[in-house]
Order: sequence, then structure tokens, then C-alpha cells
Amino acid sequence: MEFFLIILLLLGIIGLSNFINHFFPFIPVPLIQIALGVSLAAVPLGIHIELEPELFFVLFIAPLLFYDGKNVSRHELWKLRKPIFMLALGLVFLTVLVIGYLIHWLIPSIPLSAAFALAAILSPTDVVAVGAISSRVKIPKTITHILEGEGLMNDASGLVAFKFAVAATVTGVFSLAEASVSFVVIALGGFLGGALLAYIIIRLK
Repeated sequence: MEFFLIILLLLGIIGLSNFINHFFPFIPVPLIQIALGVSLAAVPLGIHIELEPELFFVLFIAPLLFYDGKNVSRHELWKLRKPIFMLALGLVFLTVLVIGYLIHWLIPSIPLSAAFALAAILSPTDVVAVGAISSRVKIPKTITHILEGEGLMNDASGLVAFKFAVAATVTGVFSLAEASVSFVVIALGGFLGGALLAYIIIRLK
């Protein structure tokens, strides 16, 4: 019963965020929901929800990426493949390095590997947030397509960076070769799985 009430409370917050958005249309709905979530967490209601990361990926991340991927222009995605891959790969890893060293420099008590793990969490852009912001702000179509494509493809590089930064923090060992192989496996696995799922959906339709 308590879990059911928590779900109703969260659904009420989602409805409240849409209501607030009518009065402040220049603020993206995800930002309003984040602010309401932080406000709810600050209230001492004793609410504590345990959620497995794998379950979170399946219930939230996968459907959101599928929805946004369905709306992305495949023609523009292929046309802008070079800048998209440069951002999804090069920019993510560069951000992890720069922000990781910056965090370690600002807070020396945080180990460098842990700083890299924190930077890996922050490095991939969110395609949902990009869509919400671009709907409110006039952004050139080319830039929007690049950001959407990069947001769909940067999860592999971000996950690999986070995985090996955490492993280096725990074990004190980092293997560039193992990280490279893991990245290829995650990227190809996601591509093949998505292609198979897309084929099945197209055949069913």
C-alpha cells in the first residue's frame, strides 16, 4: 500500500509539472520535474525507494531512447554521421578526462579514478533534454539533428568510461585494451539489438 501511495505521489508531481509549465512555458518540463523531485526529497517524509540500476535502464532509459530515436530523421542522422560520431566518441572521452582532472584538482581528497567516474556520469548529453530545450529555443535544424544523434549514440562511450573508472577505483587497475574491447562489444550489441528490434516492429506493422 505504501509503494502504491508513492507511485500516486510521483504521478501527481508529473501532473503538477505540466500544470506549472502552462504558466512558465519557457522552462522545459524536465527541469520543472527535477526541481519538484528535489523539493520532495528535501521534505522529511521518510520516503525511500530502492531501484536496481538494470531495472531503471529497462523501465525508463530504453523507452525514452526508443521514443526519441523513432522521431529522429534517419536521413539527417546518416548525413551528419561524422560530427555525430566525433561528438559521441571523442567529446565524451575528452569531457571525462578534462572534468575528471578538474574535479580531482578542486577536491584532491577524491581519487582521480573516482573523479573520472563522476565525470563519466555527467559527460553524455540527454536526448530527452535536448528535445525539450530545442522545442523552446530557436536552434538551427542542423545543430538540433547533431545533438539528437549524439544523444542517441553517446551512451556506449559514457557507460564504458564509467564502468572502467569504477573498476579502477575499486581494484586500482585499468586496462586500455579491455576498455576498448568492452566499448566495441557494447556499441555493436546495442546496434544489432536495435536493428533486430526495429526489423521486428516494422514486420509487425
